[in-house]
Amino acid sequence: MNFFIAFGSYSLIGSRFGSNSSLFLGMKIILGIIAAAIVGYLAWRWFAPAPAQPAVVHPPAQRSSPRPAAPTRPSPAKGLAAQPRGVKPTPARSVVVKQPRLAPEGTYFLLQRASLKTDSGVIGFAPGTKVTMIDKGDPMSTVSDGQYQFTVPSPQLTNDLDIAANAAKSDYASQVQIADSIGKSIREYEKQQRDALAASEKEKAQKKTGKGAPSRSPTPPQRR
Repeated sequence: MNFFIAFGSYSLIGSRFGSNSSLFLGMKIILGIIAAAIVGYLAWRWFAPAPAQPAVVHPPAQRSSPRPAAPTRPSPAKGLAAQPRGVKPTPARSVVVKQPRLAPEGTYFLLQRASLKTDSGVIGFAPGTKVTMIDKGDPMSTVSDGQYQFTVPSPQLTNDLDIAANAAKSDYASQVQIADSIGKSIREYEKQQRDALAASEKEKAQKKTGKGAPSRSPTPPQRR
């Protein structure tokens, strides 16, 4: 708009003067008007109030819903060694409880050696001997082996077949040791008897040899 105003003024001045001096003067006037227009525009931009900026509305912060806590896995015991992957754990062996083997009701076995005095002597009953209960009491019980009836302490009776077998084996081993010991003593005794007999025979032979030999007379001294 300022340009058109300046151009109109220039046309009006040119029409009035129409010479070179007037043209130069008109150019100065146009340049002055343009400079004034530029200065005015700059002053307007400087002093004009800045346009109000629209208020920035921040959206409300979204609160994240709490997530459920992940279940914690129990940590393996420190004493157990970590097993390699792909290897199945060895199943624990089930403990088999051995049921006792019991004899029929009324049947028992001796755990220790028992004896019975009779008119003809003493009868012995070895451990493991099978007996039948006649009268069970505390602390003594009356039993029978089918031929003799005698009394034994109740704790020395059992109806467990395995315990009775162990008692018989233990007594048998003891009897074998006793028999070996007795046999060794017998052999030593017999050797002593043979040595004594041999020594006696030798002594008798020496005595007989001494009596049968003639006695030698002393040799008379030789004369010169």
